[in-house]
Amino acid sequence: YRVLLWQQLQDFARSIGRTDEARRCGERLATIRLLVHRTFYQEEKGDYLYSSQSSLAMALYARIPPPELRSKIMAKLENQIVVEKRGHLDTGLLGTFILLDLLIQENRNDLVDLIMGQTTYPGWGYLIKEMGLKTWPETWSGWGSHVILVTATPGSWFYEGLGGILPDPANPGFRHFTLRPGIVKSVDWVKCSYKSPYGEIVSNWQHEGDKLTMEVTIPANTSATVNVPAHDAARVMESGSTIDKVKGVKFLYMENNAAVYAVCSGTYRFQSALIETIK
Repeated sequence: YRVLLWQQLQDFARSIGRTDEARRCGERLATIRLLVHRTFYQEEKGDYLYSSQSSLAMALYARIPPPELRSKIMAKLENQIVVEKRGHLDTGLLGTFILLDLLIQENRNDLVDLIMGQTTYPGWGYLIKEMGLKTWPETWSGWGSHVILVTATPGSWFYEGLGGILPDPANPGFRHFTLRPGIVKSVDWVKCSYKSPYGEIVSNWQHEGDKLTMEVTIPANTSATVNVPAHDAARVMESGSTIDKVKGVKFLYMENNAAVYAVCSGTYRFQSALIETIK
């Protein structure tokens, strides 16, 4: 938490042009991240002292592991979710938020989808199916106060994960943003919108077989980086036209099995063929 607070201070300093303060925070972050890593990392085991979902997620969220170890720690976290807990959560109120937010940042919607789909203890599906609850209790077993609202934790995934509406820290207020929809096996379609200060952002998608259709709206006076899942950029169309013929859309690069575009304000309809791993 100390690291995360220093990171927030640095972000605030950058946003208001306090370059000296941002540099001071950066120097402090470099020191304490290394200290935390050296204190808790167990080299012989390849993980941290408390090898739980919360601890591993928090380490990754606060960028504690050196860059060369990040993928290794991420693999440990994935093993904790998929193998050790068989797709279930092993986190509390604070750890759950950090875990889900991390997985959204890492574009691991497949792991969130696995967690969301569980109807056995513990998880939200269990609370709904087995306990019949409409408000969230304090514990996964259904005991405790029913006024602790943790609905925003899974709810954020619907917007930022499935809808893929992501703010750009360098452009506060959604002057520029990212659309990176999370296409997962258990969901056939998504209709998602957000009322930004510049107008309504829309990110709808549907897949039928191996065909994906994305309908997006970029408000006036804004721009977006749009990720379209695809085999290759040559197979992406917009309203039946090849991208090179579409005004306001520019191909940037391929990344993580998606064609990435710079898109100006307007409403667009992208079509592509889904990659095998998504289907």
